[in-house]
Amino acid sequence: MIRKGTFKDTLNRLRHAVCAFGLLICFAAVPVHGQEVHMLSYNNVGWTDQNLAGVSPNSGVAAYFTTPNDQQHVFYLGGFPSTHVHQLFYNGNDWADEDLTVETGAPAARGGTITGFSVQNYSYVYYTDYASSHLHQMLYNNIDWTDIDLTAITGGPAAWAGSVVAFTTTPALHIFYMDMATQHIHQIFNTNGTNWQDQDLTDITGGTLGSFAHEGMAGFNIGNYSYLYFVSQADGHVHQFLYNNSNWSDEDLTALTKSSPSQSESHSVAALVIPGTKKLRVYLQAANDHILQLASTNNLKWSSSDLTKKAKGPLPDTGTSIVGFATAPNNQLHIYYVSGNDVNQLFLPTPSTVWQNEDLTAETNGGLAIAYDGIAGFSLQNLQYVFYVAN
Repeated sequence: MIRKGTFKDTLNRLRHAVCAFGLLICFAAVPVHGQEVHMLSYNNVGWTDQNLAGVSPNSGVAAYFTTPNDQQHVFYLGGFPSTHVHQLFYNGNDWADEDLTVETGAPAARGGTITGFSVQNYSYVYYTDYASSHLHQMLYNNIDWTDIDLTAITGGPAAWAGSVVAFTTTPALHIFYMDMATQHIHQIFNTNGTNWQDQDLTDITGGTLGSFAHEGMAGFNIGNYSYLYFVSQADGHVHQFLYNNSNWSDEDLTALTKSSPSQSESHSVAALVIPGTKKLRVYLQAANDHILQLASTNNLKWSSSDLTKKAKGPLPDTGTSIVGFATAPNNQLHIYYVSGNDVNQLFLPTPSTVWQNEDLTAETNGGLAIAYDGIAGFSLQNLQYVFYVAN
């Protein structure tokens, strides 16, 4: 049994890097009936796959853990032709499905990204609506769910549904998205829960555009520092927008590491900070389809590693989503993606320096994963939870 105190410490780290743990969700063009949400879980002995069902999931998933009520939460966009925001949550006995769109009276969602994080038992979920491409926040305040239209409040531009990521630098809230018209990267934020503002980070940092083709983004914070990762429209390079508690800057990580640009149909970039350190890790599907790791300590010097080559792992499916996180206290790195409709794991066991790969779908006889519908996940101590959409 894991102590509640440990859960709190772990979740505090989780919420500060939650977007790195799997909230990079890809744009799904055509919903397919019969799709269901699955959970892969590792209990320190072996992996199991569980079908959590859901109402015709037709886009990505997001997931996190709340404490002290000790609940797992999975969010997805489901239903057709009207797409609603749904929550699957574990109440200690079984999994239940909740239609948050019906519950809040919010507008239907546009297929694409759903993302969010938790602060203790409070839940923050973000999505783009279908009618106006406005960015919305659904908030659970430990009593009930409410919806607010952040675009209407801030007067910001329409948001591209495939590119949204969020995290908190407590008490401030940060939601990053791409302008649907200009491909500028924007931030909607507040510092006290009510003073919402919209900020054009592309203008501030010098002009790097996001990309419709490479729509996934990732981000996390270290204290008040904010880190955002995305692929540029111009050349498929991975960029870092960094806020150092004073101003924003832009770094081209692909150029710094002299590594391969992103694969032309890649939909995902993942990122994380190793808990308790300032070690930054960014993952992408490169032009040769290999999974690359871009690594730095405290943003001082960046290097690149070909994890597919190191682990002799299978090539990702075109357009796969990627999620990565670190487990503690065993200090292992875990990267998940879809290959041949199987969920594959690349992991670095400690104290080993040799990357390994594992086909989790084959091992668990799990469902066939849909690459572009996203993967989400998190760890609790050494336990691992990975969520995906399967046929």
